[in-house]
Parts: sequence; structure tokens; C-alpha cells
Amino acid sequence: MAATHIETERKYEGGAAETRLNPSGLPGVSGVVPAPDEELDAVYYDTADLRLLAHGTTLRKRAGGHDEGWHLKRGKGDDRREEIQLPTTDDDVVPEELHVRVKALARGKPLVPVLRMRTRREREHLVDGHGAAVAEIARDHVAAEILDAARPGGRRPAGRRRAGARGSGAAPGTGSAGEDAPGRIVSWAELEVELENGAEGAAAKSLLDAVEKQLASDGWQRSASASKTARVFADGHHTRATPRPPRAGSAGQVVHDRLVEQVRVLVATDPGVRLDEEEAVHDMRVAARRLRSLLRSYQRLFDRAVTDPVADELRWLGRVLGDARDHEVLAARLTGRADDLRLADATGATAADLADTGARIHATELRSYGLARAAALAELDKRRYYRLLDNLAAMAADPPLRARADHDARPELRRTLRREQRRLADRVAAARSAPVGPEGDAALHAARKAAKRARYAGETAQAFAPAAKRFAKRTKDVQRLLGEHQDAVVARSAVRRMAVEARAAGADSFAYGLLYAAEDRAAADSAARLPKAWKRAKAGKLTRV
Repeated sequence: MAATHIETERKYEGGAAETRLNPSGLPGVSGVVPAPDEELDAVYYDTADLRLLAHGTTLRKRAGGHDEGWHLKRGKGDDRREEIQLPTTDDDVVPEELHVRVKALARGKPLVPVLRMRTRREREHLVDGHGAAVAEIARDHVAAEILDAARPGGRRPAGRRRAGARGSGAAPGTGSAGEDAPGRIVSWAELEVELENGAEGAAAKSLLDAVEKQLASDGWQRSASASKTARVFADGHHTRATPRPPRAGSAGQVVHDRLVEQVRVLVATDPGVRLDEEEAVHDMRVAARRLRSLLRSYQRLFDRAVTDPVADELRWLGRVLGDARDHEVLAARLTGRADDLRLADATGATAADLADTGARIHATELRSYGLARAAALAELDKRRYYRLLDNLAAMAADPPLRARADHDARPELRRTLRREQRRLADRVAAARSAPVGPEGDAALHAARKAAKRARYAGETAQAFAPAAKRFAKRTKDVQRLLGEHQDAVVARSAVRRMAVEARAAGADSFAYGLLYAAEDRAAADSAARLPKAWKRAKAGKLTRV
């Protein structure tokens, strides 16, 4: 099993080789003690065009040192990085447990060796009054060679070119344009300060700042690159100029910030879905819905020729995940419902029947969930999904905004929220006037989707206008109530089907009848509570932002 921890560190370059820290000026530090030197030999894996690196992620197999093995690292901000470790293997094939965690970043492309890095590391520890290490100071002397598979910037150089001296003065990214070719060796010296046990917070920052102050007096400056790999490819790995961001305070800035945030969330959910982590399917589905709602609710700000096809693909992704999620929900809901009925007033044979039926439903739905999830994973390994991720990344990097998006945010946000509230009001009115039965259930489901879209529009607006938080909260309350109704309707239908199958197999279906009645009451109860919830949701100036 992989071990995961958060490391907090800073990298420095350009200072004096003989720098020595004074513990008296470092909070919580009583001394500096030497630690054994290490010889490290690591091979870094990426796609040929360095897609992991472009997302601030590195994957390596390292020999030597106290933590040799496979390491997957990705930035978490504020000097923090998440590191996932696996023991070393006899071969050079990336372990599947790590491979699945980067599939969304690699877009299905193979992972190949792109860099070999040899490091001589001189170490010492900062220790507290009890002699326990609170931080490691590592002076690294690095020699890195770009391997044949690497194509920085997406271009395969014409041939091998070996450039740059092996001395510590050589720097990456200097010399002629051909120096990003395979075979180039880059060497340099740097210093790392890493806190022990992933320490964070005010005390950790205070220690890092105090160390940095002492290092600065000896000429050490914070490294411009987030990692050694990024340093090596700093010159060769570039694609296009950074586009001009939307004007601060504009409607375009609001929707762009939300777009960037939700694309990041969607990609971050991918490993959890592949590793079958709890709620991962739900989280990915919600991220896809939030993105689609953003493109629909704020469509007046976007070039729809670009965004409409992406919105359609986000709907496809939601449907890909929907079957697995439905079975996951049914397994939990109906098992819980059977337990509630059994504990409430059931006795004797009825209680036993409910227990058996609940267990049978749980097992059946989990099997169905497994099959549906496998089908979803097959879709997530296809080009269509990776193309969607590419399109979302392109939109986040260079949003397809119309001239209208340069307008001030507040009036544009207000117009959108009013439009979404009117849309929701129409759907609620239609649901309340619809007859009880399938037609009414369908109308309530349509109102639920409108409430969800209105809520997401409010969430986008509240990042710029905090008053929109109330709009998002009250539409969320309506959405939840209508969601309870839809869950009961789906469960009721599933129980009816299960009862028919049980009778066909010669089994007693009495417990299924109890479950059906309970779900029928739940659906009726949520529908009855809608008028009160809607009255509260539409009260006041909710769209004032």
C-alpha cells in the first residue's frame, strides 16, 4: 500500500557553499547535528511532452537514501507538497497504484523515462531541546541528464546533443536553442530546507522564515523552479504566451476564476474514481455539473460556439457516472430503510424478513455498482474523456469570453441570478400544478435541476458578491428537498422491480412491500413540504448583489 504524507520545504540556490546556520536565532531549535550523506540516483517518468510537469507533478523511481522507492509528488501551495510513496520494485514499470493517479494528467499517454538525476546530498538536522529533529537541511549537488524519450515543448529535437559542463556553475536554460535535446547534462548545487513530519501552521512558517533570513545573509535566494525537474526543463518546456487575464472586477474575472477552480476539482477527483474511494464518483459528477451549469447560466459571457460543445460533453460525463452513483445510493438508502423499519416496530418473522431483504438488496446493488463503475472506468480511459479534459484545460488557460464579459461584474451577476430565480419559479409552479403521479414526479425532478443550476450560479456569484451567499443557500435548501423526493421516487421504482423479481423466483415479497410504502411516504412528504421551502427561498431581495 502507498504511504502518503505532506512535506513542507523550500529550495534555495546561489549562496555560499560553507553556510552554517546559527541555532540561537531559530525558534524551537537548540542545535544543528550532522546526518549521514546520501547518494541518490533517480529516474523521472512523464509523458514525452511532459504533461505531468505542466501540472506541477513529478513521478520518480529513486535508488539510495533513507526513503528509496517510487515517489509521486504534487504541489499543495504554501511550500507544501503531497508525496505518495511505494517501495522500490525490481523492474522499471510504473506501479499501477501510481499510474492511475496521474491518468487524467497524462491524458492516456504512456509514461516514459524522461530524466535521470544523480544527487550527492550532504545533510544535517535542526533539533529541539529533546534532540528530536524538527527540520532537515540538505545541500544537493545535482547532475541531471535528459533522456531520449523526452520532448520538451512537444517537439522532438533532431538528434542527441550533449551540452553544458559538469561543473557546479552550469545552469539550465542557457546557450543555444538546441540545448533541450536528449543527452544534455545539467549540473548545479542547491539547498533544501524540509520540516519534519510535514509540520505546518504559524510555528512552521516562523521557523522557515528564520532559516531563510540566515540563508539570505550568505547569498541564498529562493529557487525560481518548484522542483529540480522543472529547473532542468525550464527553457525547453514552454508552449505559448500566457493570455491576458480578464479585467479585475469584471464579470469575466468572476466566471474565469470559477472555471479554473472547478476544472482543477474535476481533474483532482479522477484518481479517487479509479481507486474506488468513498464518494469519488459523486464528487466527479458534481464537478462536471458545476462546470456545465457555469457555462449554461453565464452563457451570455462566453463564446457559445466554443462552450456549448463542451457543456454537451460534460452532460455525457455526468451520464457515464450516473449509473454507478445510482446503485451506490440505492445500496445505502434501502439497506438503511430496511434497518429503520426493522428497529421501529417489526418483530418476529417480519423483522427477520426485513433484515434478510436489506442484506440481499445491499449485496445486489453493490454488485451492480461494481459493474457500472467498471463500465464508467472504460469510458474514462477513452479518447473522448481525455479530449474533454484538454478542452477544459484550454478554456481555463484562455477563456473564450465575449466582449460583454469585460462589463462590471455586479450588474451581470445580478441579471444572471434574477434569470435563474425566474426559471426556478416557473419550474416550481409547474410542479405544484401537476397531478400526483408520474407527471408530477417528472415536474418535481425538473424543478430540482433548476434549483441546482440556480444554486451553482449563486455559488459563482458569491465569490465576488458575498450577498449572493443567501441566494445560494436558499436555493440549495429547495434543491435538497426536491432531491429527497427524487431519491424516494427512484428507490420506490427500484423496490417495485425487485419485488417482481422476488415473486418470479418464488420468494416472499412482503418486506419489499413495506419498503415500497416507506419510500412512497417519503416522496409524498417531501412534495408536501415544497410550498413552505419555496416561500422562504423567494422571500426578500435574494438577487441583490
